[in-house]
Amino acid sequence: MPCYNESLNLDNFYLQILNQINIINEQNSKQINYEFIFINDGSTDNTLKILRNLALKDNRIKILNFSRNFGKEAAILAGLRASNAKATILILLADTFFAFKYIRIRA
Repeated sequence: MPCYNESLNLDNFYLQILNQINIINEQNSKQINYEFIFINDGSTDNTLKILRNLALKDNRIKILNFSRNFGKEAAILAGLRASNAKATILILLADTFFAFKYIRIRA
């Protein structure tokens, strides 16, 4: 997930996504194995600090840090390249609602 000056949104976004994944896991016999890939796209606020604090609490968080703002397209590409998953769900902005209710797990 690309992040640019998202310090006000990250904690809440992370908790909402985690909650939705937990709901999906409770409703399905097959559990989702997942990781979070956050790309700090040259933020000038506390985004990187918040991401590092989240990563200390959750080892599924991977952080990529850009030295300057390269734009969301470069951040998306870097995140996709860093993923080792069989499937990837791309979330473009930390302040955007993502409708997890539309994801279905098939055994």
